[in-house]
Amino acid sequence: MLCWMLRCRTAAAIAAAFILFSLVTRTLSLAFVDLAGPVYADELEAMVGGGPSMPLFACSVLVFMAGVSYVFRPSRIQQVPLPALRSGARRGGFGTASLFMVSGFTIALYGDMLMRGPVPLFAGIDRIEYGQMMAGPLHPVVFEYGFLLAGLLGINFVRSRLVGGDFDFAFLWLFLCLLAYFALTGHRFSAFYSFTSFFALPVAALLVLRSRGVLPPHPRRGRLVEMALSRTGRVIMLSLLGSAMAGLVLNSVINVREYDDPLRLIMQRTMVQPVELWWMTWKDIGVGSHPGPAAMWNSLFVNPIDPARNTSIQALMLINIGDDRTRELLAMGNQYAGGYPEVLFELFGPYLALPVAAAFGLVTALLLRLVVTATCQGRVFTALLALYVYFGFSLLYIGGMLNFLLAWTFWLKLLALAVACAIERPHGARASGAGRSRTLRPVASSTSAQTP
Repeated sequence: MLCWMLRCRTAAAIAAAFILFSLVTRTLSLAFVDLAGPVYADELEAMVGGGPSMPLFACSVLVFMAGVSYVFRPSRIQQVPLPALRSGARRGGFGTASLFMVSGFTIALYGDMLMRGPVPLFAGIDRIEYGQMMAGPLHPVVFEYGFLLAGLLGINFVRSRLVGGDFDFAFLWLFLCLLAYFALTGHRFSAFYSFTSFFALPVAALLVLRSRGVLPPHPRRGRLVEMALSRTGRVIMLSLLGSAMAGLVLNSVINVREYDDPLRLIMQRTMVQPVELWWMTWKDIGVGSHPGPAAMWNSLFVNPIDPARNTSIQALMLINIGDDRTRELLAMGNQYAGGYPEVLFELFGPYLALPVAAAFGLVTALLLRLVVTATCQGRVFTALLALYVYFGFSLLYIGGMLNFLLAWTFWLKLLALAVACAIERPHGARASGAGRSRTLRPVASSTSAQTP
């Protein structure tokens, strides 16, 4: 189904890339565990795998894909009202303010890192040690709100292109500067994958306009830009990025953390740890050896170990490694990977878990579509607030998190999104139209009109 989404629902696949990458890679890991198992899981100190656990997991992935594909179906996208976006290709006040704000933040971020001592990448300092003991006050900000910063950069990167200009490459350079900061501070992969996914999300708006036949032709570009944006250029850049990621991972496990058996560690991290909790849940489905929905509810929402963190992983760790070991690991700042869909099966049982997963998938897909359509319409604040709310739902798929629903800040974000949807009109809408916008006329078919 992923291949079908990439071919027939490309905008949906790009918009949901943050979640899809996690679910698809976990599916591949589970296939390995099922086929090559049983294998020893270092974290659980138990054997996992060797059974047909992937089909039920795949169903949990498919219900999300189905929800996103349904919400982004062409018949529904064609009904989205589009304003008169061809008012010019200038950056505008919001874009200029964003450029100065993010540039100032990036300069301050680098300055703070350089003034505090050695650069972690060159000094062999682990990213966790740096973040806890050496980093300045701006460092946690970029990781707590990095998804929002990446979305802001992505929206500004494509805004000019939506109105007949070219991409605003100043925001791309800022994005690359922030990626370089992640590398310099010892990060390996997750920060790059997360930041890139949210930066790329607004690009789906271009594909929506192109599918409607209303994407304006791009202006003439320089030869260097054309080469960089060509298929060959994109392959080269992706290859360089992949090589850099591999180098950062190897540097971390060999030079920084100095593991005795780095290859075994990489295998555990990529193939076993992401799915070990699911395999233990699947093994006990219907057996009744786990505490049950009532005890799970208590661990999640009533009496969690640390309510300020992801209580789903805490509850799953309690089930599988016991109270003492769970508290010890949490005190050290460690927690296990996975969480979805095992937390739903533990909480709702084997018969209700998939319907609940489908409901979550539909809500998540609707938020993604709102981000994309608001970007198409020039409603920047609506797009950013929808992205903010969507991030909370994405945590279910990345780490099984459910207690975000209890945070008052989540409901405040939801209220702010509702207000923005009510009062922010599409860019280019006439003042007398009471928020109604004119529909774009299809752009004449040409090669340039169909090129992002």
